[in-house]
Amino acid sequence: MNDIHSDGHDVVRPVVIDSPKRMLLLIPSAPDGEICWTLPTIPMRPGETSSRAATRHLRRVVHLPALRISPLIGRLSREDSSKGVQYVVVVRPAAESWPSAVRFAFAPEACWWTTAELRSTRALVEPAELLDFMDGYWDGWLPDGEISLE
Repeated sequence: MNDIHSDGHDVVRPVVIDSPKRMLLLIPSAPDGEICWTLPTIPMRPGETSSRAATRHLRRVVHLPALRISPLIGRLSREDSSKGVQYVVVVRPAAESWPSAVRFAFAPEACWWTTAELRSTRALVEPAELLDFMDGYWDGWLPDGEISLE
């Protein structure tokens, strides 16, 4: 699944997680020849919430089974546009776990990572704030609601 850029509009960046293993699903990208691990970028429709946009895309386009969006939402400026905001939302399965082929729904190269693995390998991650955001989510020190990640 390639990033979709719609200049000047808000986007949502879903973090698909495996809670028991504290893992997140990331997609490799190499815009400058160097591998960077990233999240899908989904354009939001006018008046649409980040949770609704993520659910719409993940259920209708990616064909994921029933899912739950965390009430924690990270907010960042768009780096690829002078206008608009990107929202980071955490997505987990409504059932106990995702089907084993969930990563292939995103991209054949998608991989499950822990934040510790990403840090220890010094992997490039975009958005850069994602690792701290996910550690705060896993450890429960981020409050529910929308928070700035800048």
